[in-house]
Amino acid sequence: MQRFRQRIPGLAGRQERDPLVMVAGVPTQQEAKTCLDTLLRQGIRAQVRQDRGTGGFELWAPASQEPQARLLLGLSGHSVIRLPRRKAPGKGKR
Repeated sequence: MQRFRQRIPGLAGRQERDPLVMVAGVPTQQEAKTCLDTLLRQGIRAQVRQDRGTGGFELWAPASQEPQARLLLGLSGHSVIRLPRRKAPGKGKR
């Protein structure tokens, strides 16, 4: 693998990138700071960005750590954690 990276220098950093994804939106700057501190204390390098459309704030974290970040902030994580749901007996179509 090392030789491959040496032959194609442009590919060396591509595999190591972890894009940022939005994990939460909060209305105030104080809430954004609290959430950011929570994520940083847990070792998740996150960023806060202001949403110009609504005036609120967005928290962005690396895509690989999105489930942990959402759960730390008290969100369900439903966009990344998929659990099969059982249907209740007797509640089907008649």
